[in-house]
Amino acid sequence: MKDLAKIFGYLAAVILLGALLAPPLYWAAQGLAGHGIFPALAEFKFQKFFNRAALLSALLLLWPTIRALRIGGWRDLGIEPDPRWRQHLLAGFVIAGLAVAAMAFTYAQLGLYRIRAEIAWSKLPVIALSAVTVAFLEEALFRGAIFGLLRRSLRPAAALVSVTALFAIVHFLKPDESYDPQSIGWLSGFDLIPHTFHQFAEPMTLLAGFTTLFALGWLCGDAALRTRALWMSIGLHAGVVLVKMSFSVMAKFAVKAKERADWLPWVGDRFENGLVPVAVLLFAWGAVRLWLAYENRHDTAARG
Repeated sequence: MKDLAKIFGYLAAVILLGALLAPPLYWAAQGLAGHGIFPALAEFKFQKFFNRAALLSALLLLWPTIRALRIGGWRDLGIEPDPRWRQHLLAGFVIAGLAVAAMAFTYAQLGLYRIRAEIAWSKLPVIALSAVTVAFLEEALFRGAIFGLLRRSLRPAAALVSVTALFAIVHFLKPDESYDPQSIGWLSGFDLIPHTFHQFAEPMTLLAGFTTLFALGWLCGDAALRTRALWMSIGLHAGVVLVKMSFSVMAKFAVKAKERADWLPWVGDRFENGLVPVAVLLFAWGAVRLWLAYENRHDTAARG
């Protein structure tokens, strides 16, 4: 119970430190864009920098929290050195990326999404950097630290369910995109905190998004559990985020409001909502298990 209290204290501290760091990050990005460095940064709202500041805070506070929990290293969390880390990283990225890309291609062919007349290609480098950063930070936090802590007191399956549910819930703590701060000051991040709970007022949207996020969390968590490392889960996470965000730059939802009910529950009005994305992630999960089973057979044959 003391460990869990420290974890929740860590999460609260992440939000508060993120609120403090969001304005400087926003100002720095605006300054870089003003000097012609990553000009696409100027188009992102303050809410985006709040999210990234929270991730940065999670990284900065992770080590002190680990020390407070008396964890000597990754081995204490069930994480071992991975001699195949390159193969696992690449395999995870390719499996997840191709699965989500196939879904995006199918959506476009069915007319559910329409390719934009003008594509903001300049956003893609920022998206790639964001995808890699998010994958490393979130996997280290959820599948590394929190999952490892839960496994010290719970069975692996129970720990996996718990950390996956937490992973899904935390992703709904996002500032309302419709909120428009008039000016950005040092306390603007704290003004956003009450607006991070707005999605909990929409139960159906919450359920739809939770199901997909739970499937993604289960996919990454099971990969980390089976490889006893984070490299494959990082690749899986990065592949999903990169393709999803890139597709949102290239295409937009094209189904009219009166026709959206015809596609439910298979396809939602967001790319990540619906039973189809869940099925795609479950397919990727099966592909990962087949890949790892092949590795195990190969190792067994080599030893024999």
